[in-house]
Amino acid sequence: MKLLSLRQPPKVQSVWRAVLAGAVAHPLFIVILGAAYWALRPFVWAAIYSEPYRPPTGPYSPNSGEWLFVQGISFCASVVAGVAAAYWSPPRSRVSIALLISFSIVALFFGQFPFNTSLFRSALYALHMPAGLAIGFVFFWRRQTAEEGS
Repeated sequence: MKLLSLRQPPKVQSVWRAVLAGAVAHPLFIVILGAAYWALRPFVWAAIYSEPYRPPTGPYSPNSGEWLFVQGISFCASVVAGVAAAYWSPPRSRVSIALLISFSIVALFFGQFPFNTSLFRSALYALHMPAGLAIGFVFFWRRQTAEEGS
């Protein structure tokens, strides 16, 4: 099995393939990073707090450290999704990333927004996915243009 090289663009690039690649990469990496976090969480908890881990009874509170860590996992997955969208996007096209960022902003209206927390954590919840997508897309785009120029 041959892995894709990020140095060579795919043979067929299109906006819809880029949107699909970003939409698939984000949940895939959330599952991968979430599984790693789930496996390591008891050990990290015991190392930090010197007591066994007790899972919360319900969803994570927006004021907890675990909620913040889960937002970090989602941000990392968003960066990977931005890179995947840039890889499959046509050269010099920003339509795919604009669509993905628009979809992520619209998805905010269908989630449960954390109103009972600080302004910083609310902004983090609202902006981590659009910012991660944009950072990943720009990172890959800049890297690609630097390689073309050399």
